[in-house]
Amino acid sequence: MIFSIIVPVCNAETFLEDSVMSAISQKLPGSFEGDKESDFFEIILLENGSKDSSPEICDRLAKENRNVHAIHMGRIGLYAARQHGIRHAKGDYILALDADDRLLDDALLRLAAALEKCKEDPGRDTPDLIIFDAAAMGGDGKPLFERPFDAGRTYSGDEKKIFFDRFCTDDSLNSMWTKCIKRSIADLGRTDLFLGYGEDLYQTAGYLSRAGSVMYLDEVLYEYRVDAASMSTTYSEVYLDNQKIAWKGLDEVAAKWEGKSYDEIISRRKSLTCTIAMTRLIYSDMSMIQKRHKLEKLLSDPFYVEYSAYPLPDWAPEEAVFVKKLQMKKSSRHALLQNAFTRGVKNRIKGMVKHGI
Repeated sequence: MIFSIIVPVCNAETFLEDSVMSAISQKLPGSFEGDKESDFFEIILLENGSKDSSPEICDRLAKENRNVHAIHMGRIGLYAARQHGIRHAKGDYILALDADDRLLDDALLRLAAALEKCKEDPGRDTPDLIIFDAAAMGGDGKPLFERPFDAGRTYSGDEKKIFFDRFCTDDSLNSMWTKCIKRSIADLGRTDLFLGYGEDLYQTAGYLSRAGSVMYLDEVLYEYRVDAASMSTTYSEVYLDNQKIAWKGLDEVAAKWEGKSYDEIISRRKSLTCTIAMTRLIYSDMSMIQKRHKLEKLLSDPFYVEYSAYPLPDWAPEEAVFVKKLQMKKSSRHALLQNAFTRGVKNRIKGMVKHGI
């Protein structure tokens, strides 16, 4: 079997079937047509702790399709779900598919063609990691990021530094769903780590470190769903706790790659993490009393104290830049809470107008 597609599932009933069908309906090479699709790829649905109808949907899809397998576990988090799925996988290569996104119908066909081309070159090994592009669902098909890599090229040895540089500089290589990973490097050795935030960063650091060779395929193979809901409506202390673990993972591998040369830019990215945590808090739907209590706790967090002092990366989103200005004021507590109150009033007025109150 060539490919295993891992789909973590938790409360995903709205888009789950559409997502899985995009994988089931993959075009096949001529040698795998007919009833041989299960020899070409499998789909592993790792359902973990859903409270909606996702478990039943997973079971039905597995019953109706012989190359779909449903595995049920308790709430273990996104990282552990992916890693458990990898341990059950039989494919030579692993792909990640989020339960609300889609693979293009010829994604596997194009990946297989790229791998076959490598095999045809006597002096070229198949890569340990393939990085490809994604585009917004319903958009113009334009890749999410511009890549500085040569199309179709496989990088190895010191050539891989171009990936390390980009990965440490911005978030364009973070996502798990733009990677095709050789199974021999896919199991990171831990399934006991609960990560719901930052798991992409944590795993990508491991894979770039483990991969002997990395290919860049300049083709859009994946469509991600743009979440219409603002991240600012919810806040959880778990967000920053998870991010600390992810950043520690990157720090460890970055030190092996280039010593301390990435420290400054990584610290600026950690500053963005702190600002995102603050944004989630002050724009959440909690009461002002709760926000005030959580704000004091966040402001005293050692990670926050250290890294919020750094400037943001140049590519930080506009909302983060605005909140960062509030964070840097002498009277930051007052400024942040005042902004939270103003935003809350505006949201309540919008809600009243919307419902005709």
